[in-house]
Amino acid sequence: MTAPKVHLGDLFDLGELAEMLDAGYIRQQIHPDLPLTILNYTEKAQYERVWTDVTRQCRGLIVRDGSYVVARPWAKFFNYGEHPDGALDLAAPAEVTDKQDGSLGILYLGTDGWMIATRGSFTSDQALHATTIFRRRYGDFEPPDGMTALFEIVYPANRIVLDYGNTDDLILLGAVDIATGEAVGPDWVSGWYGPMAETFPARTLGEALALPPRPNAEGVVVRLIDTGLMVKLKQEDYVQLHRIVTGLNARVVWEQLGAGKTVADTCEPLPDELHDWVKDLAADLTGKALAMLTAAREEHETILAGLPDGWTRKDYAAIAGRSTNRAWLFLLLDGKDPSPKIWRTLRPSGDDRPLNITEDVA
Repeated sequence: MTAPKVHLGDLFDLGELAEMLDAGYIRQQIHPDLPLTILNYTEKAQYERVWTDVTRQCRGLIVRDGSYVVARPWAKFFNYGEHPDGALDLAAPAEVTDKQDGSLGILYLGTDGWMIATRGSFTSDQALHATTIFRRRYGDFEPPDGMTALFEIVYPANRIVLDYGNTDDLILLGAVDIATGEAVGPDWVSGWYGPMAETFPARTLGEALALPPRPNAEGVVVRLIDTGLMVKLKQEDYVQLHRIVTGLNARVVWEQLGAGKTVADTCEPLPDELHDWVKDLAADLTGKALAMLTAAREEHETILAGLPDGWTRKDYAAIAGRSTNRAWLFLLLDGKDPSPKIWRTLRPSGDDRPLNITEDVA
């Protein structure tokens, strides 16, 4: 029995989608050969935490002819600590699976067979590699009717943090009912004969929280069976390792901002749990730079106002030379912007890292 077509408007308000696209919270990519569009939330949505029904569902959503949903991944879901205290029932029945550390692969049907996209692209290196692997090894697999199968794309050149050795494969994570959004774990997807994410014996969210950390693991994903709500639990050692692997420290942020990148640009390749640290550091650095520039400009104007008619550079220097702002004052006197040199004085230590990271905003 063929599943009925699902219209994009069945998932959310199309007017709000248009607004989110215009505001830069969602971006779309058009398939190079097919009448398909992939919708994905942007780093701006992540940074500003604009999580609406639309932005959450546009997490690799694939649409045909601008109307019919052909692939529906999980909606954006959050870490346990991001939910208000008491909002989650620790005793509610749950399914707990391993959280893989690769790229999300979304299975969709093209004109010449099944293909795999990543969360924001039909043509990323990961998507093309995954499609090749799927067709060579699993070409006769078809997901349950009306369901979108989801995979973790793992291969050496796509290593994020964890070391999977020479593994080059697609790991089944589960599937989503396109019409309802209901998610199921890998054990519920019939017909798949490749590797699957491990399912743990923890039967509730409380038991999942009590699971001991595992070596070379990111954490687990918990799906509450009664509500369908999904929750991420990342291991602290993974977060620390991610920080080391990415080389994130205060000097890196300072260099990026000094090169003209925005905070959103800097946050884009980082997991959500590091965004607040980058945001706070950037605010501190830019705040100090602005305060120094403002103080220098005010002192410059005060000096000028107190000089006699016909004053010379020597007269200005007699006053400015005693100031702690003297380096900036002479630049202002020469009509130059002292901002770049002020920024260089704020260069932080490379040892200044986000040591107090928690998983509350994963």
